[in-house]
Amino acid sequence: MKFLVVAAAVVACAGARSINSGWVLPAGNIGTSGILRKDGSTNLFGHDFAHSIISIGPAGIILKDGPPIQLDADLNMVGRSKRSTVGFVNNVGSIGRSGIVRKDGTIEQFDSALAHDIAYFGPTGIILKNGPPIHLNENLNTMGRTKRHTVGPSGMITSWGQGIQFKEPFATIILDGPSGFQLSDGTLVQKPAQ
Repeated sequence: MKFLVVAAAVVACAGARSINSGWVLPAGNIGTSGILRKDGSTNLFGHDFAHSIISIGPAGIILKDGPPIQLDADLNMVGRSKRSTVGFVNNVGSIGRSGIVRKDGTIEQFDSALAHDIAYFGPTGIILKNGPPIHLNENLNTMGRTKRHTVGPSGMITSWGQGIQFKEPFATIILDGPSGFQLSDGTLVQKPAQ
């Protein structure tokens, strides 16, 4: 009986995915979900990429299909695009399919159409499936693109990133001027100085 239990355990282990879970290094951490550096920046791995990893070491990643990925001393991928299909995090904020969250607390939420049109993220912008890329400056502010307010039933995020909770559901903007706007629930919102 003991032989059958041991044999079953060996077969189960042989079928399991056996990779090391990652490394903790002076420059940061690396694992199957991505790279986290000491400065707070990350490279997040997509689902397919994570499942193609065979082994992780302090100098690189070995993949099932494709050439190995070499890492430099700061855990940056050498000779490989820094694009991500999942999102991007650096020391000024994070960006993902739903929008941008900056360290200063401002938020830029993407509408559904834009979220579904995103192909890749990178430290300097977003590549879209259809249309020109969206460029980001060093503070993760979009450049050369008109920003709009994102409105939901209980609140809104202004084009400059301020979150506003409605006093009454489904409030609308009834007056809009150069210095601010008024909502149908009576809330006055001042625009930031330009």
